[in-house]
Amino acid sequence: MTTAEFLTLLERFQTSIVGIIGFAGVILTLIASSLSSRREHQRQVETRRTALRRILAAELRNYERALRKNLEQEKPAEAFISVGRIRRLLSEHLRADLGLLGVHEIDIVVNALISLDGMDHFLSNISSQMTDDQFLLAHEKWEDLRIVCSTTADALDYAVQALEFSTKGKF
Repeated sequence: MTTAEFLTLLERFQTSIVGIIGFAGVILTLIASSLSSRREHQRQVETRRTALRRILAAELRNYERALRKNLEQEKPAEAFISVGRIRRLLSEHLRADLGLLGVHEIDIVVNALISLDGMDHFLSNISSQMTDDQFLLAHEKWEDLRIVCSTTADALDYAVQALEFSTKGKF
């Protein structure tokens, strides 16, 4: 095939060649755009996951510290012990986002949240009186209170450690 024949073929199929090149360009643009969108979505999910881990760790850490502070106190001499109720603030609203966590984290965090709810239920069963904000326990229930505070604080501490381990090095 000579150069003249080649140029004639190019001229004859010019529209088809331009169409094929244009179609390939559109396909490549769509692929690049979808890859970019996917990376952006993954970045957003990772940001939400990191924020969720930090929020839950902060909330659970505060509850754990409060329970440990209760454990450090001496046995009260009064006939009744007043114990404040833990009201979950953020973790209640973030329940739907727990799926962003890793499977091992979900197990540990849900166990900690169940421990908090279980503690509330246990204290309501052994309390002499209760209000929306506190339990009033008989003096004899001090050891029961210490046990439930200790086990719940341990579950919370374990969850905080798992969440903090997962966010190491992420800002």
